[in-house]
Order: sequence, then C-alpha cells, then structure tokens
Amino acid sequence: MSPPSQAAVLGQTAPAGTARTAATRATTAVGAEGAVRLHTWDQLRIFAALDIVGLHLTGEHALYGFGLPLFLMVSVALAVSRPAPQPTATFLRRRTERVLIPWVAWALTFVFLRAYFTWTTGNEPFGWAEWRMLFYGPRVHLWFLPAIVVAALAAHLLHRATQHLPPLASALPALFAGVALLEVAPHVEFGYPFDQWCFTLPAVGIGYALGRAISMERHDLGRLRLLVTAGYALFGVLVGVLMVGDPNISPFVLRYVGGVSLLVGALWLPNRLDRFTRHLAPLMLGVYILHPAVWGIFIRPIQNLLGLGAVDWLRVAITFPLAIFLVWLIRQSRLRRFV
Repeated sequence: MSPPSQAAVLGQTAPAGTARTAATRATTAVGAEGAVRLHTWDQLRIFAALDIVGLHLTGEHALYGFGLPLFLMVSVALAVSRPAPQPTATFLRRRTERVLIPWVAWALTFVFLRAYFTWTTGNEPFGWAEWRMLFYGPRVHLWFLPAIVVAALAAHLLHRATQHLPPLASALPALFAGVALLEVAPHVEFGYPFDQWCFTLPAVGIGYALGRAISMERHDLGRLRLLVTAGYALFGVLVGVLMVGDPNISPFVLRYVGGVSLLVGALWLPNRLDRFTRHLAPLMLGVYILHPAVWGIFIRPIQNLLGLGAVDWLRVAITFPLAIFLVWLIRQSRLRRFV
C-alpha cells in the first residue's frame, strides 16, 4: 500500500539563499505541525514495491522478501504516530478513501473482466467465484489492501485504548507481542487468504511500537534515531530468544528482521526529499494494484512474440516502470481517486 510519511531539530536556521531555495530545503525536513517527516521511509517503500512486483512476476524477491513486512509496518506505524489518536470516524474515512475505494473499484473491474473472458470460452461466467474472495477479490494479490486497513485499525484502537498511558507503557508490550507472533503466525493454516492475513499480525505489534516511538520524538530526528535504535536492540534480543529453541531462523522471521533493519537503518541516512521520491512514492499503491494486469495484458504477449517469455528479469524491468507510468496517467484524470 501507499501510506503518508522529517524534521530537523527545532530552531535550526536555514542556509542562506533565495526564498525558493529556503522553502524547498524546509520541505525536505519539516512536515505538518513541524513534525518529523520520514522521507527515507518513502524511498524504502519504492524499493519494497519493486520487491513485491519481482515476487509476483518471477517467483523471486528482488529485496529478499523484506518489502511486504516493510510496507505493513510503515502503514501501521504512521497510523499511530501522533501523540493523540484521531477520531475513529476520521481514521476510517481516510483509509476508506485511500485504500478501500480503490480496492473495491478494481476488484469489481477484475471480476467483470474475468467473467467476460470466462464466458467467451464457453464456461460459466462466475463459476470460479467463491466466498473467500470477499477478503481479497478476484486477483490474489489484492488481499493486502483490506488486510492493511484492518491491521492499521487494530493499532488505532489500541492507541485510543491506551492514550492516557505513557507511550512506552503500550509500545513495549506491543513489541513483545509482535515478536511472539513471529513464532506463532507461520504455523497458522486457515487457507488462502487467511494465511496471508496472518502474515500481518506481527506488523501490528512491531509497527505500533515504531509509531509510538515517532510520537514521542516527532520534532527531533536525532533523538528519534536514538530511541528507535534502542528499540531495535531490544527487538534483536527478543528475536535471539526465539532462536534459542530453533537456531534455524525461518524465512518468515528473516523477512521481518530484514524489514525492521531497513527501517531503522534508513533513519540514519540523510533525510532529504528528492524530486524522484516526491513523485514516485504516491504512485506505489496503484503500482501494487495494477502490475499483474500490466504484465498480463501488455508485456507478456510482446515477450512471447519475441521469444523472450522465459527471461524473468525482463518482466520486472519493463512492467515496473510501465505500471508507474500508467498509474501516473490515471492520476491525471478523473479516475485518480482509484489509484
């Protein structure tokens, strides 16, 4: 998905220059209400999207599988990154507009397209439909959209229930629970898409802890770095405890460890908003939704015609930028609310 995402130390003086230069540099550091805005996390989300596209088109991750948990944790963290929680109605309205409406719109589009192509082959148009599609849609990758709204809602409700406590009083138990779920979630077998939904469970706890850390030091990037790094050290100890009984770390745990490591490491990089991230990051939700269709409708027939269907890396190298371009075009039209 595509969640919103720093600030320099308060009182920092902008370098000399033109008014435009000063304003531009200010936007690279300061977000709404003078709070920290994590541009490096926006940059990571672009690489995470590439990782997911690589998996869907080739069966191999481009970023070792770190992309999906990274997306999940960022979405949850930003949902609880304010000192005081939003009204639940406001929270739901924004998630509905940004995530659920695109999900429903494209799910219905894919339903009727699939029904049409099934009918043209002489089969029952809706013979493939089954009740579990209510939790994802007619394309299997769409499970992520409703799941991330539910995960963020769970974190939001926890935030509201604990808003009168010090942030650490709820963040630490949430972190412990998230790490514990790293051990439990891989063994849940409810079938598709519920196994995929269970993949989001650790992200609720870990993402909540990250978000509450942001809320504590949202005006001071330096202190935020130190706080999150301290939490990362505790996270490492807890994962180490998990490995005592089973030293062979599972791919499930490894993907989350990689995602957390990237998020923490990115905090220590220069936090600047470059022009590419500014334009690309908002497109990633649409890229996630449309990349299988872009591949199947536009790229695969051409690759097969040229005898290049077996070149896996070429699928990703062409589909990812083409999906970005298509989403950008849609966002210039009246259909922009759907991507």
